[in-house]
Amino acid sequence: MMGRWGLGPVFVVAAASLAPTAALAQTPATVNARVEISAAVAGSSATQEAIERQANARDRVRQQEIAALQAQLSEAETRGAAEVARLQAELIAARDALVSDLASRDRAYAEEIAVFRQAVTSIASTPEGVAALARVNAGDSVGGVAAMDGLRQGRAAARRARAEIENAIAEAAEAREIAAVALDLRGKGDPAFDTAAVIARYEEVTRLDPGVYNDWYQLFLLYRAAGRNADALAATERMEALAFDDRQRMIAQTFAADILLSQGDRDGAMERYQRSLDIVEQLSAEDPASAALAARLGRVLDFSAPRLTAPGILNAPMGPMRSSRIIERPALPDGTWDRARELSVLLIRLGDVSFSQGDADGAIENYGRAELIRANLASLDPDSLDRERDRAIPAIKIGDVHLSRGDFRSARSAYAYSLAIFEGLFEADPASADRARDVSGLLLRIGDVSLGEGDRDGALERYQRSLDIAERLSAADPTSADLARDVSVASNKVGDALLSQGDAEGARTRYQRGFEINERLSSANPASADQARDLGVSQIKIGDVLLAQADRDGAVARYQAALRIFDRLSAADPASADRARD
Repeated sequence: MMGRWGLGPVFVVAAASLAPTAALAQTPATVNARVEISAAVAGSSATQEAIERQANARDRVRQQEIAALQAQLSEAETRGAAEVARLQAELIAARDALVSDLASRDRAYAEEIAVFRQAVTSIASTPEGVAALARVNAGDSVGGVAAMDGLRQGRAAARRARAEIENAIAEAAEAREIAAVALDLRGKGDPAFDTAAVIARYEEVTRLDPGVYNDWYQLFLLYRAAGRNADALAATERMEALAFDDRQRMIAQTFAADILLSQGDRDGAMERYQRSLDIVEQLSAEDPASAALAARLGRVLDFSAPRLTAPGILNAPMGPMRSSRIIERPALPDGTWDRARELSVLLIRLGDVSFSQGDADGAIENYGRAELIRANLASLDPDSLDRERDRAIPAIKIGDVHLSRGDFRSARSAYAYSLAIFEGLFEADPASADRARDVSGLLLRIGDVSLGEGDRDGALERYQRSLDIAERLSAADPTSADLARDVSVASNKVGDALLSQGDAEGARTRYQRGFEINERLSSANPASADQARDLGVSQIKIGDVLLAQADRDGAVARYQAALRIFDRLSAADPASADRARD
């Protein structure tokens, strides 16, 4: 019975008294959906058959009233009169009254017309559907039904597209779960899941579902580890675009600044660091809980500020940090703790910029304040291994400043403080590549202190331990640029110790290995100022050993190659004291 209430002849108007209200030229924006629904229901074949069946005089009168209202409405619409809305409401009421009376006397019709009303109401739920319905009501049954067919096809295509998207999202969710496991295995040094393998998995996740912030966050970290700085910078742009709050935008800006700094764009990096710092300060000011924690941290900072530049600073903070000023972890939202840590991150970044510009005192101040914040947070949350590691990082930075000044005693104190933390964490998780790498990096720094103090054997022993760790980690993840660079740095350090002991040939072998790694990394990432500098340093070291072996021409060639690199880097970053010093 398609003619009764299907999508076919059901809309044919059987009497002039039920004429349409909408002209063919009307657009979806000017069509009244309620008017068209009432016209379709009152003019349906089911309604006309019910009128004929019941042969009620009152129904004929209602038809005449509807025809009169329709004529008035058509005239008003032509004039653009103000009473259009009133006439439309009266027409709808008259049509509904007719249908209601018919339904009250005919149960079969009541059920039939209810189903039909539901169908046309659904069609009229969109502007395009209302327009198609108006065409049918106006007598263009073929064009109107064709339009409805088009809508049906469009909706079917939309449902298919939605199903594809939902399937992709579901597939991405499963891929994301597997990628997370692969990422964890990479962190444990599993050779089957190196950096490239895990990158491929997260790239698949972002292809299937490109709208998840954390996926791009993980990709950024992986790209950085692989030395793919251009891809990493693009990932920060996606992170910023997908960020749903200021905190996530701040993280994206900080990451972008890190890359720009490594590429020698100091001004761009500083501008983003400052924007990130502004966000943290604003968030803290708007959050009473953050303000409460900031007040606690501020009291410690104010109390300890005069000690920031004193020798052996790293032994000092633990006293005030664990003092009665802060006895237990306050009941504050988790986000508050995150903001305190973020403030410490930005202080460290600003310290890095200060140090690179030759402002050692400014660097010490920023690093020291970050260390105090992190030690405080660690003391308030003693079960957190991440907070325990956090408090070692600014200490290392402070040690670097002391080492650059030749203050070996203070540098050793700072490094020993951090090494004790890192070794404890490594013992708790010996399968972690990250924990092992932390220890390896600190052994190099302590070796530098030993060499500066004249303890050549002690320096060689620490450098070799570091190299052993770096080689093991890089062998397990050969696509990681960071781990490859670790091998290069440690190999060069072993060469330094051997050269200081008079073993020029042994030193040359180690330097050549470092050079080959740095040459490969710099070629793969030519935009990186840091990797270009590493290559220049390798040229100098080989030049030094050639000079020690009386190969002056070979040494000069290496020095000139290094000078060309350093000239280029200094020209690109004339404000950098490090570049000028090189």
